[in-house]
Amino acid sequence: MNDILNKKSTLGVKTVDQKPRNTTILRIVSGDTDLPLKKAGDFVVEKSAGDMVVTFFAGEKLNADSYRAIGGRIAGWLKTAAPETAWLELADVAEDAEKASLIEGLLLGSFEFDRYKKDAPEKKESVLYLDQAYHLLLEERRIVCDAVNMARDWAHEPASVINPETLAERSQLLAHEYGLKCTVLDEQALAEMGAGSIVAVGQGSQTPSRMILLEYPGTKKAKPVVLVGKAITFDSGGYSIKPADSMVGMKYDKCGAMAVLGTLRAAAALKYETPIIGVICAAENMLSAQSYRPDDILRSLSGLTIEVISTDAEGRLVLADGLTYAQQHYEPAALIDLATLTGGCVVAYGHVRAGVLSNDSDLFNALFASGEKTWERIWRLPHDDDYAELIKSTDADIKNSGGRWGSPVTGGIFLKQFVKEDVPWAHFDIAGVADSEKASAYAVPGATGFGVRLLLDWMKGL
Repeated sequence: MNDILNKKSTLGVKTVDQKPRNTTILRIVSGDTDLPLKKAGDFVVEKSAGDMVVTFFAGEKLNADSYRAIGGRIAGWLKTAAPETAWLELADVAEDAEKASLIEGLLLGSFEFDRYKKDAPEKKESVLYLDQAYHLLLEERRIVCDAVNMARDWAHEPASVINPETLAERSQLLAHEYGLKCTVLDEQALAEMGAGSIVAVGQGSQTPSRMILLEYPGTKKAKPVVLVGKAITFDSGGYSIKPADSMVGMKYDKCGAMAVLGTLRAAAALKYETPIIGVICAAENMLSAQSYRPDDILRSLSGLTIEVISTDAEGRLVLADGLTYAQQHYEPAALIDLATLTGGCVVAYGHVRAGVLSNDSDLFNALFASGEKTWERIWRLPHDDDYAELIKSTDADIKNSGGRWGSPVTGGIFLKQFVKEDVPWAHFDIAGVADSEKASAYAVPGATGFGVRLLLDWMKGL
């Protein structure tokens, strides 16, 4: 269980009362400096009174991510240089927020996914020490980053390991460990309640759909925040089959749900006041004689009928039933869904920002502020009613694809049909930021865990 819930790091970060003897000293500078440091991440190694001193450059022009990035660079250096111990001086890091970001960078930058590498070398763990004054800050950031790293770790797992059934089992382990209530609705329960959309997406797979419900009661009586996550554990495209190259990486089509699970884990460990519900919509979109087809008409849990234009527009189908269930069984103070929904969002925003479609400006503005602070940045998509014309169906209430034009918007507008007007709602299309082919300062190639830190920051203020 520990291996499933806790990804072992190659870097230990601890606090002590005083600097250990015979240790490597790490320092951080920023702005103008006399040292030969030009760009963020550069470092110099010097000797001082017999000690090795490594000075890292955070950059000349700093932003909200600069110290998180340099923390990741330091973690990378420690993995490569592997000193037995190191001492990080934070005297030149003035703001508490910067220190928190730096610690996040250290903990996030130490993540690796090498579980299946037979020849992965045994790595010696370096221990990085901070002053005891930062103990509480370190432990808080550790809880958050462990949750992000779990979300990354699970997202990296292939469909041969994580499918809707095994994801339900993992969610139950997570719930047991963190005091959450977990309920799993199988394909029979979903069919009997009328959740025809999520059932249809999974009916071509040997591992049928699951809706996984996780409940954190909070420490105060209040309406819950409900988080709905898309967990397509593998997406072949169904009969609207993807090209072979486009199927590679489809294990990451579950990243929205991984962010929801990570958020619940950390919120429970940090004892957040606000009750939180997680609704995980899990399915595997495969081809078989039992698969759903283009032209099929599905009856969703809401009662709306949906004409299937593309079986590769499956994420919105599972989310439609998840959003409906959330409103039928809970009374959300806010309803947020996260999904790797459209390639069009990657075209629009690249790998920098997630697109967010929301019916509530106050909710969006609060989420936007948390995104800027955590560097999990978002941008608002339009939600004009005119876009609904593109998903009108001749033979059903709506259709699941409005075509190529404005696809991130029409995907969100489709989901909007399943949200009551008086429920504050935001849809995160994280297709461009959920995973990356390139490493960043504090993330290896692959899943990023996007959304966990943003949501935790936003909910902390509720």
